[in-house]
Amino acid sequence: MFNKYPEQKESRRVFGALGAAFLVLGIFLIAIEGTGGVLFTVMGSVLMLLVLLSNEKTYAKVLRVLGWFDGLS
Repeated sequence: MFNKYPEQKESRRVFGALGAAFLVLGIFLIAIEGTGGVLFTVMGSVLMLLVLLSNEKTYAKVLRVLGWFDGLS
C-alpha cells in the first residue's frame, strides 16, 4: 500500500496509527463501560478503512475536507 502511493506514505501511516489507537481505545471502553466506546470504535474503523481501501484521489479529497476543519480553529 505504501509503495503504491509514495507521496502519501507519511500521512497514511499517521492516520492508520491514529485509527488503530481509536479502535483499541473503543474496544477497551466497550469492555469496561459500553457507552463511549462505540464512538471511538467507529472513528477508528473509518480511519483504518480510509487508509487501507481508498485510492490516491479519494484520499486527497478526504484530506482536503479534514483540512477545512483545521482552518476553523
